Amino acid sequence: MTNWRVVMAVTVALPATAGAQDAGVTAANVWTRYDALLRATVRANGVDYAALRARVGELRAVHAWLGENGPTRTPRAFATANARKAYWINAYNATVLLGVAEAPATMRNVLTYLPDGGFFRARAWRLDGREMTLDAVENREVRPVFHDPRVHVALNCAARSCPPLRRGAYTAAGLDAQLDAQARAYVNAPGAVEVDTRARSLRVTQIFEWFADDFVLGAAGWLPTYAADPLRRRIDAACGSDGGSCVVSYRPYDWSLNAAR
Repeated sequence: MTNWRVVMAVTVALPATAGAQDAGVTAANVWTRYDALLRATVRANGVDYAALRARVGELRAVHAWLGENGPTRTPRAFATANARKAYWINAYNATVLLGVAEAPATMRNVLTYLPDGGFFRARAWRLDGREMTLDAVENREVRPVFHDPRVHVALNCAARSCPPLRRGAYTAAGLDAQLDAQARAYVNAPGAVEVDTRARSLRVTQIFEWFADDFVLGAAGWLPTYAADPLRRRIDAACGSDGGSCVVSYRPYDWSLNAAR
């Protein structure tokens, strides 16, 4: 995920087969097929990009469907807010995966792969019948529309510091439960939230700094919602019940590729 604004757009030419839509991908099976792809390639400690490249044809087929379908292009298929939100989260993550899968296998850092953060701000992809960048998806289609801070633990930018990619597709019917589970898993992961009760301090990812406006109560106020009891008690002890009594600092973001180790 990124906190930039769109400054330019570049469309990268793909092999002729990459943009051809697989006739087998339909509204009825697209998420099932994407879900199976994620389950086959996402590991507990990152993405198995060798396995993903071996199945890049399947990913291209799913992505081609996303290019021609979406809340604007085919609105009847995305009649609810959760259907639209699930579409954009899946579309963002699938696009990131395709971008990495089609990059040279030597690429090891998402931020520096294309100049000036171009992976997010410059390269344009076809989604929902339009050409757009990943930055536009996040900052135009998701954040200002849904006002849901949980998207920050669901959108995966392929960087080591980004909250882990979910091993499965998001769906309209299960979205709230899926986002809550993703938030709990991230908040309670070892090292995700560092609390010093004596110093009354909290150290978290820079996502909480970049998107401070999205977390209405800030990191210290939002985190206890998903923290398990031991962590919640430590946050309350350091920051107070309103989250306003501690100093919050941020870990430098690691943009190296989230390849499975």
